[in-house]
Amino acid sequence: MQLRPRTAVVTGAASGIGLALSARFARAGVGVVMTDVEGDGVHRRAAELAAQGGEITAVTADLTDPDAVERLADMAFDRFGDVDVVCNNAGVLGPVGQPLWTVPLEEMRRVFDVNHWAHVLVARAFVPRLIDSGRPAHLIHTASMSAFVVGAGSAAYAASKHADLAVARSLRADLQGTPVRVSVLCPGRVDTPMVQGLQAPRGAGGDTTVSAEEVAGLVWEALGTDRFYLFSNSDAALRLRDQFDDVRRHVSLPPPSPEEELWPAPKATTVATKH
Repeated sequence: MQLRPRTAVVTGAASGIGLALSARFARAGVGVVMTDVEGDGVHRRAAELAAQGGEITAVTADLTDPDAVERLADMAFDRFGDVDVVCNNAGVLGPVGQPLWTVPLEEMRRVFDVNHWAHVLVARAFVPRLIDSGRPAHLIHTASMSAFVVGAGSAAYAASKHADLAVARSLRADLQGTPVRVSVLCPGRVDTPMVQGLQAPRGAGGDTTVSAEEVAGLVWEALGTDRFYLFSNSDAALRLRDQFDDVRRHVSLPPPSPEEELWPAPKATTVATKH
């Protein structure tokens, strides 16, 4: 780790990866703003970390509301003066195991609101302030292996994670030459309340499971570095290879069959000139 953060904002912090990130920061003496739409949960967890000596502020916020996100950014910078790390981590699983045409549209929209649009709003609220501070900072977008690997019955979740991967990649390009780094966290199966008891749809799950604490450790070690893709599970390389091998098979077009009519080659033209 090259960045020694003093302050961090973690969204989706009441449980799972967000809680593990908050705890990892707190143990290192980092002041943390923990935010979640589940107000009772985030305040309870924040109190537990504060009792262990952490400098914790809990905020109940619906990050799909642009005004709420702006208030969160205002509060974080007012509270700490500067923010070193923003973990754009809030997320929901949504409907799984259902083919696309059976998923209610309102459920699709809810998943996109949290997994994609909330991340967009957080980035828009925090990034300009991070740039203006002129200090090294790091933005972590929590996507998923589902940003690459898509199985049956996972359209809503996987599509939202593909969208968030694109946002992170664009931000990386936008922030080139600034002191603000961007990473996209792409965990496979993580042992969190969100997936406990869930049977992964066909082709969507990997063969390994890691703890939320392991994911938090991966993020901690990446802070301040140029590591963009953060993969937590040991089977990530194999799963990615299978996906990109499938893409590669479709890149090279087969040679035309003899009966196919080819476009005629362009004929050379000459222009007569008078002498």
